[in-house]
Amino acid sequence: MTAPARRTCPSCQTRLSPLAAECPECGLGLAPPRQGRPLLFQASALAQVAFTPPPRTLTAPALGRVAPIAVEVSPDELLQAPFQDSASAAAPEPFPDLPPQPALSAEPTTSFWPLVKVEASEALLLAALQGLALLLPAWVLGISPTRLLVGAWFFVVPYLFALSWVLFLAPLGLTGQSPMMGYFGVTLPENTPERRIAFSLVHLVSVACFPLSFLCMVLSPRHQTLAELLSGQELLARPMPRLR
Repeated sequence: MTAPARRTCPSCQTRLSPLAAECPECGLGLAPPRQGRPLLFQASALAQVAFTPPPRTLTAPALGRVAPIAVEVSPDELLQAPFQDSASAAAPEPFPDLPPQPALSAEPTTSFWPLVKVEASEALLLAALQGLALLLPAWVLGISPTRLLVGAWFFVVPYLFALSWVLFLAPLGLTGQSPMMGYFGVTLPENTPERRIAFSLVHLVSVACFPLSFLCMVLSPRHQTLAELLSGQELLARPMPRLR
């Protein structure tokens, strides 16, 4: 029994499948087209497929092509209260004998006294820390703190500044609150450590210049401290935990 000869394309000599109706390389037709469903892997069958989109039942006009509708409004309707229809205006009040309740403000009010208490208590804490940090070296050297400050101010001033900054840098960098903010319910809503570090520096200046910061809180409409004005950040009330 002899094996059947290989089927190749007479044009490009490409090996063909027995079911192929045309050459996949050069597209030469090898058999007349069959009626009905095209053969598998027949490239010419793609020309018979219609790529028309399905019909839509609802069509929307393009944006900007809708003609504007003129609405006539009388001057009396413009003077009426907004969002008030005739049904709600004609409805009687459910409790006419009760006194009118004050309207709730949509904007949160900024607390003034917690910020004053925070900076005043931290100013006292800062003064006590600096006095103790100046008193201990003077006591070890056997001289008065004033003489130590006058004689070695180029060493004492950076020492006091670094110690004072650590007092605010460590708690603000770790928890977002200075030493007295947690006691009075105030926090700094910042998650980035670099912004906390920057705020700790300006907060040190604000606490050290507490009279100037108190004047800023009195004169500013939102009662902002000197640190808030210099840094652009804001101290907020600490949210209370919800009871379950």
